[in-house]
Amino acid sequence: MGELSRLPAAAAASLAPLLAVAGAATAAGLHAGVTTPFSCAFARPWASCGFTAQAMSPDRITEVEAGGVRGVRLETLPGDERIAGSGGAERADLALSPGETGCSQGAEQWWTHSLLFPDDYTLPVVSRADPWPWGVVFDFHHTGAEGQANYQIQVAGKPPELQLAISGGPVVSNGAPGSPTRRFSVGPVVKNHWYQFVYHIRWSPDGDGFFDAWVDGKRVADYRGPTLYAGQGCYLKLANYHTPVGKPVAVVHARLRRAASESGLGLAGLP
Repeated sequence: MGELSRLPAAAAASLAPLLAVAGAATAAGLHAGVTTPFSCAFARPWASCGFTAQAMSPDRITEVEAGGVRGVRLETLPGDERIAGSGGAERADLALSPGETGCSQGAEQWWTHSLLFPDDYTLPVVSRADPWPWGVVFDFHHTGAEGQANYQIQVAGKPPELQLAISGGPVVSNGAPGSPTRRFSVGPVVKNHWYQFVYHIRWSPDGDGFFDAWVDGKRVADYRGPTLYAGQGCYLKLANYHTPVGKPVAVVHARLRRAASESGLGLAGLP
């Protein structure tokens, strides 16, 4: 399938008790080998969808409406560092558990989500400390302690552009040049535009995995190969994770859905 039939054009650990999820209101995971549906429209607080927060403060994460679409805004302020292993990078993320994400070996899934860069999103900035700056705005993060996420949407390069990056197999990639990470260009970041991402994935640490990706209806990745690291699973993250830029940085996420088929995503019903 080359083009999708219908898509729009257009805690820190110390905060864990405060930010702990109240419980997942929508089912997720695997049952009898079939991926159960998952949907989060952010019409209710984000915790009701089963997310936990990785942020300096609860006020970094807010429900908003942008262009008539309900979503969740993730904002970082200068100094939002050393959060959930971020080191000197700044982070405000929302994470689902591996069980809720359901990316176990052999699982086949369809996902869709929307992403907007508002006016106060700032591109990564080259500095003496960060000669190769980057930002991550969505990922399927591996369950190990180190290495590149199995999949991530990143803003990187010179000049910075929107990219997809896929990693998996027997060696945990560090994402550096020459590593097993594969990258796919999407193009320059466009602000105040609702990007619509769609994925068809088979999770596997072996050669039978695949990851197909569409952005605004256009196929941008047709990857065949490992999508997990050997002996690991993964979990979904709505992200705002980046090298410091000396300013507040915000991104907005919306319309997160998972299904066992393309038709199950309900893409035709999206505005």
